[in-house]
Amino acid sequence: MDVNGENLRFIMGFKLKQYRLENGLSLKELGEKTDLSISYLSEIEKGKKYPKPEKILQLAQALG
Repeated sequence: MDVNGENLRFIMGFKLKQYRLENGLSLKELGEKTDLSISYLSEIEKGKKYPKPEKILQLAQALG
């Protein structure tokens, strides 16, 4: 599969949602742990936004 920007956003969003659900977290709970808004997290999960590296680090730390 060719990994272009659109595919990367989709993959990131899919994996974020997968890890969030595996950790039993709602968007609200993940937002509280990362200080990111629910709407921003939702846009990432839908593949509409791609987080900056520092946001990816926050998410990774919150999800273990």
